[in-house]
Amino acid sequence: MKTKLQRSKNVTMNTPDEKRQGMKVRTVVTGHNAKGRAIFVRDEKVDGTPIPGLGELAFLWNADEPATYPNAGNNPAAPGIFPPLGGIRFIIGTYLPGDFIAPEPTPEMHLEDGDELGGANAGFHRTDTTDFGVVLSGNLALQLDDGAEVSLSPGDVLIENGTRHRWRVVGNVPATLASFIIGAQRR
Repeated sequence: MKTKLQRSKNVTMNTPDEKRQGMKVRTVVTGHNAKGRAIFVRDEKVDGTPIPGLGELAFLWNADEPATYPNAGNNPAAPGIFPPLGGIRFIIGTYLPGDFIAPEPTPEMHLEDGDELGGANAGFHRTDTTDFGVVLSGNLALQLDDGAEVSLSPGDVLIENGTRHRWRVVGNVPATLASFIIGAQRR
């Protein structure tokens, strides 16, 4: 038996013939109505944001503290790529081929001498986060600070535990990585 999709009035539905320009990630979000019942809150395309030195990121869910339920299903939209302790980020990134990926440093990135843009170790960084990544397309290489490197292909999963590392796209096509990032505590 098929059921009709029930949704609130502010849900945007997508049509299959929409033209894609840049990164657009379909995002379906659930929440709770005033009676605590499950509802579809949104069905929309989230645009990617160009990040110099990196590629493009679609920020899908950004929270600086744990969620409480029931809730309306609104994205807390906390700022920044890297969350504080207990915060989360869900991001899909498309990274461009070339040398090591070296974004502009942010306050949450721990850099050593030479890690800055143009430095001998450009792109190396560590954050106080646990990152769960799934390669969706393309190929990526992850290099650790001792020179060890692993190649990742579509379907591969990486769990990165606050270690110093840098990324590189392998080949001549962009690579796309879905990442769920949780703020951690460094001792």
